Amino acid sequence: MTHYVCDLYGNTNWKIPVEEVAARTFNTEQEAQQWFQEKCSDNSIEFSGFHDTERYVTNWVSCNGKEVGEITKRPT
Repeated sequence: MTHYVCDLYGNTNWKIPVEEVAARTFNTEQEAQQWFQEKCSDNSIEFSGFHDTERYVTNWVSCNGKEVGEITKRPT
């Protein structure tokens, strides 16, 4: 089953405990987008849509015109 992992650039998944990464992992794209919407206080948020990269299919996230993170779509 596919899952969606949110990564916040100012607090990247590479530097936090696995438990926190697990809390940023969702079963649906909509849940992952909602997580980012809660992080962007005035809801001026944009999603790039998913694009193939070297490792994962990635959806970049911008808040108020600044790129703040990404959602990666990963197989289980």
